Amino acid sequence: MRLAQLRLKALVGSLQSRQDNDSSKLLASDFSIGAAFIVGTEGWVLVTQSPERGLGPALLWMHKYHLSRLNVIVDAQDTAGVMARRAQLFDLDVMVWFVDGNVLTAAKPAPVLLPLNVPDKYRLFSKTIERAGATVVCEHGVLSGEVLGLEVCRVVNDPHIENKARLEIGVGSNDRELFQMVNGSDASEESLTNVVKTVLQHRQVGAAMHPLNRLGAERFLREVLIAKPGLVGAHHLNRAEPPVARSNLKDAIPCVAFGEALNRPVVVVCSAIIDTDLVPFAADARLHLEPGAELVLAVAPNNVMPSMTHLADTLHQPARFIVVDEFRR
Repeated sequence: MRLAQLRLKALVGSLQSRQDNDSSKLLASDFSIGAAFIVGTEGWVLVTQSPERGLGPALLWMHKYHLSRLNVIVDAQDTAGVMARRAQLFDLDVMVWFVDGNVLTAAKPAPVLLPLNVPDKYRLFSKTIERAGATVVCEHGVLSGEVLGLEVCRVVNDPHIENKARLEIGVGSNDRELFQMVNGSDASEESLTNVVKTVLQHRQVGAAMHPLNRLGAERFLREVLIAKPGLVGAHHLNRAEPPVARSNLKDAIPCVAFGEALNRPVVVVCSAIIDTDLVPFAADARLHLEPGAELVLAVAPNNVMPSMTHLADTLHQPARFIVVDEFRR
């Protein structure tokens, strides 16, 4: 992190000199995913690891040191735009910057993503997926089949035939490629049915630990809540797409449900780990689906810290945590 600290000091020093401020009073501070400095009651952080999920850790760092103002720096302009959109949802003084060359530039909040339609050629596989026992899930233009929250197949463009799609079986791109090597490129309904049966054996509450239930635990939690929405005080819940698309299946990214509770719309965001970026992500999900909805953060036992509940209270529209005891393993 030494190089990150030197870089942050240079970036802040350059900006401070342009504003005729003294940067010599910068005090280095620990920040697990980058570098940080404090000057008076103002903080500066440079996020170098997983910057797309860096706002939450930065806000928790701000709370830890009782700062009145926070500046967050990332390299990519698009990442900074999403971060700025989320930052404006808090009753906190937060400024987001991106690095343009060697100069800090203030980020403008990115607009909320418009829904992407799933191509009709993809939807042709929906019945096959359902007959095999999987659930059809559509997110950001992608159509996949899930078994209690675990993706077991996905519809993709056929690389060999223009304007044609095909169904691929597997958990993630590498598994889908391996399945094709063993079984050929044509995914049969029978093959998918067998995969679904195998996965179902492991994705049950109380099942022994297995790779098939360690992946997508947050999506399994969502399935539990869809079956029993009363656990979070809802009348009904449906799967909803997240504010940004998932980059892969291995990372534990929160997932979203949307429904109704006490005649009011509710957005429920599920997480099965201690996720320090959960609150900004969830607030963004509400903005994406229904800005005026109640926001519930559903978590597995022992996965919420007091500082995270404090952060949820600093939203313009505060959110509440609910620990789902039925999710104990």
